[in-house]
Amino acid sequence: MSQPGAQRIPQINLSNSILSGGNFIQNNQIHTGDLSGFARLLQNAAPNALYDSGHVVDPPKCHPNTRVAIIQTVIDWSLGTTVDKEMNAKPILWLKGGAGAGKSAIARSVAERGYKEDLLLGTFFFGAADTTRNHVGRLVATLSYQLCTILPEFRDAVTTSIEDDPLIFSRSLSTQFTTLLIRPLAIMFANHSGTTQIPRLVIIDGLDECSANVDSQRDLLFTLQEVTGSTSLIRFLVCSRPESHLNSAFSLSRMANIHYKIFLDDDYSAQKDIELYLEDKFREIKEGHVFKHKLPTTWPSPDIIWDLVDKSSGQFIYAATVVRYVESPRHRPDQRLDAILNLRPPFKDLPFTELDALYRHIISKAEDPSTILDILCFPVLYGEFDITLLEKILQLEDGDVEVILTDLQSLVTIETTVLGKIEVKLLHKSLGDFLCDSQRAGDLYQDLSAVRVQHIARLISVVSTTFSE
Repeated sequence: MSQPGAQRIPQINLSNSILSGGNFIQNNQIHTGDLSGFARLLQNAAPNALYDSGHVVDPPKCHPNTRVAIIQTVIDWSLGTTVDKEMNAKPILWLKGGAGAGKSAIARSVAERGYKEDLLLGTFFFGAADTTRNHVGRLVATLSYQLCTILPEFRDAVTTSIEDDPLIFSRSLSTQFTTLLIRPLAIMFANHSGTTQIPRLVIIDGLDECSANVDSQRDLLFTLQEVTGSTSLIRFLVCSRPESHLNSAFSLSRMANIHYKIFLDDDYSAQKDIELYLEDKFREIKEGHVFKHKLPTTWPSPDIIWDLVDKSSGQFIYAATVVRYVESPRHRPDQRLDAILNLRPPFKDLPFTELDALYRHIISKAEDPSTILDILCFPVLYGEFDITLLEKILQLEDGDVEVILTDLQSLVTIETTVLGKIEVKLLHKSLGDFLCDSQRAGDLYQDLSAVRVQHIARLISVVSTTFSE
């Protein structure tokens, strides 16, 4: 029996009800309390995906005075001011390169400069090992949040859109782009007056690290195509490895006409930049290392630096790995460098652990690692090698090599010579060092002496069969 004056508490039917976080869901209706649209946007963003995220320890950026040409090209393209009119007309720029080519460093350097020059709308750096940024679920919210911070009028429009549709973050990627980016931008521009430069550049880095499902990566590209077809207010810089499914997606007619491609391994030689990077880093070591007094005056010699540049094969990851190993404060730098050059026994911490893990991951995830290793031994032993002859020696069908190497396009390339021969070539010379070192390669190790004997025997068999027919 209720007491006099007491307020009657209404009964609540809890059937079909869920309490999830701060939201109360009943009969499929969501009650979000006092959360504003902007607060909900923050809940669905991925701070770790920002170019200057504090979560990323020492995020890679280009060494001073390196990658100058490529960075300037991207900046000019974002403004539509390159000398190449065809490039200016493309709303998507695909920057692709092999493993360790420095794509993320270039992307971060472009982002940093773009921010300083008021050209940057937003960034999203995918990371396979980070569950907050290894999928597309938080992509649009993260980009939209960044626009809110630089365009106050945009924030008002986005907040209203989210409050009108609190479930927007569970809708398709295309719908999210329309609701959280395109429409608010259009509203903002409709009210914009004056000649102030409006930022246009959006950077999406590490597309190949977005989900283990390649369909997700392709769907994102097709969504970007839809976005650029509905607005001219955004330009996308997309950075990734040259994975086969991405090559195929970009080759489709719907994508081919709206993107411009820069292949780091072809268009922008990094040798001079890597040489400058190594010279600067070794100079820093000689000036500031705790054991600098133990270093010879002429250390390291120009020949050693050039040897390291050559082994880098235009990929910054090798040079950066060497520097991190040599600059260890617990060892003499000259002795660490001698270990890298195999002039003394290695230390307990092997120099190329990070690089070896990269090689092992790429080879092991391929469909036929055993045959891949058989194929790789040819360019390791003989340099660029004719694919037709390689297929005969390994008794493969015509065209098999290109198919089998589909998953290795970040480590090898297939090129047609001026004479019409199709050859396979390593993008990383250090890959050969890895494969022929049992301590580094483990179960991927290749005994090149034994392999060479096998090749000779198989070649003799091929020649014998040819002449007997």
